[in-house]
Amino acid sequence: MWLPKPSNGERKAGGGGGERGNGLVAVAVDKDKGSQYALKWAIENPIFKSQTVILIHVVHQPTSASATNHSASCELSGAGCAHRPQLEKQTKELFLTFHCFCTRKNVQFLDVILEDTDIVKALLEYVSYAAIENLILGASSRHGFIRIFKASDVPSNVSKGAPDFCSVYVISKTKISSMRNASRAAPFTSPLHNQIKSQAAHNSFDSQSRLTLSRKGLFLILY
Repeated sequence: MWLPKPSNGERKAGGGGGERGNGLVAVAVDKDKGSQYALKWAIENPIFKSQTVILIHVVHQPTSASATNHSASCELSGAGCAHRPQLEKQTKELFLTFHCFCTRKNVQFLDVILEDTDIVKALLEYVSYAAIENLILGASSRHGFIRIFKASDVPSNVSKGAPDFCSVYVISKTKISSMRNASRAAPFTSPLHNQIKSQAAHNSFDSQSRLTLSRKGLFLILY
């Protein structure tokens, strides 16, 4: 579990809803076209102008005990697993479209990759850990009658479970499908601020950093 650690810096007091424009902005991304709509909406929304966009992708791990044990050993040993290079290749390809769009719009971005068996839980725990005050997700492209049989509707469950300092926007074809406003500011400064400041200081899109996080460890991949 990600445990928030308050820092010495305090956030500005104020109401929620993301209207202050000074909270961290994150977009949950995957292969669904809804993610592209969500990113487009976030970048073109004047509320989030000049913000670094945090791109969060959850790698869905198998739930079987054997697969989990194998994954844990891979995480502990770093890049020693045979599937790790393939996984990195797939995630890099997934992010390519989002990177190109951000670069065209001259928007700085930071990749965060989470590995978990539960996508909703991974997103919620990371939002709490990183003090994300604005989270944007693409609406599910599946039809309603299909969603009934799904164990989890990610956008809906994230909206319900997000901490009270995080505004959640669900975007359908560049328009807000649903929104849940925050009721307060984040109670501590996000640990991502130093990473964002360092990246902005270098002002380089050619050397983006990718944070790969899991329950067993943290990987920082530079490329």
